[in-house]
Amino acid sequence: MRLGSRETYWWRVPKTALGLFPALAVLLFSIPSRAHGTAPHGPGELWNSWQADPLVTIPLVASSLLFILGVWRLLDHLGRLLPGFGVAQILSFSSGIAVLAIALLSPLEGLSKPLLSAHMVQHILLIAVAPPLLVLGKPEVPWLWALPETWRRGLARNGPTRSVLALLSPCARPIPAAMIHMATLWIWHSPILFDAAVTSDRLHWLEHVLFLGTALLFWRGVIKARSGRQGAAAALIACFVTLLQSGLLSALLSFAREALYHTPETADWGLSALEDQQLAGAIMSLPMCGIYLVAGLLMALRLVTPPGRERRRSPPIASSDLLKQSR
Repeated sequence: MRLGSRETYWWRVPKTALGLFPALAVLLFSIPSRAHGTAPHGPGELWNSWQADPLVTIPLVASSLLFILGVWRLLDHLGRLLPGFGVAQILSFSSGIAVLAIALLSPLEGLSKPLLSAHMVQHILLIAVAPPLLVLGKPEVPWLWALPETWRRGLARNGPTRSVLALLSPCARPIPAAMIHMATLWIWHSPILFDAAVTSDRLHWLEHVLFLGTALLFWRGVIKARSGRQGAAAALIACFVTLLQSGLLSALLSFAREALYHTPETADWGLSALEDQQLAGAIMSLPMCGIYLVAGLLMALRLVTPPGRERRRSPPIASSDLLKQSR
């Protein structure tokens, strides 16, 4: 039931879903290498400002290749995908990787230096679009299968690893994760740090890592909380609080009487610094707050779902089950 079953099952997995990763790898390494955050001077240079930062391309390609290898081994070993990990998860993860590539390697990265509004679009992709897609994709499942069997068993039995995970687990709950995420957003949107990140490639990279990392922590806490009513209530509170603070930050940007950030090149794009800031506030208040609102409504729906329907949902994949099936 190894190779034959895999071939009979393979037609159920859209080849475009897995084929997206090699295509993405070719695209990333075919882009002319330019400095991280190179800013276009005017609309005429916009489409020539593609990025190829190794700090971005290498993790994207490596995680994608591990995902492909894990799915391939899973199909080869079991002849099928696992309950709770299927085509939807493959498409979700591939979409998340594509969103990260758009945010960090497309001309949007260069445009985020002269325009605060473009910077805000980039932040929305890094905070509210890519992370939930990646979490819903459950990449830990194929990544675990991509490792050698001895490594998989070693991770499950490693005492220090379990201790570190147990120590960090409280931070992954919805409300603590939301607080960490909100603190990161407010700190990096202070004028001093924001302007420093625009002029420093290292700070810009660190800002992106912290935004993405805390957003993954937040969305993992919210999405994984669907398995229980108490968790759904905590996730609802986390979404509501995050929605409020995002709305407050967008209001500060939209209704400020003067520009809070140093953006001298906005005139090249037909905007004053204040107009650019007001546009950034509007962008933050609509799409970003809308995503948090939808997430909160889904958690509220989870709370009012009858208990009988909750039991019919497929159970989450446990690490112990993965290890048993991988032997």
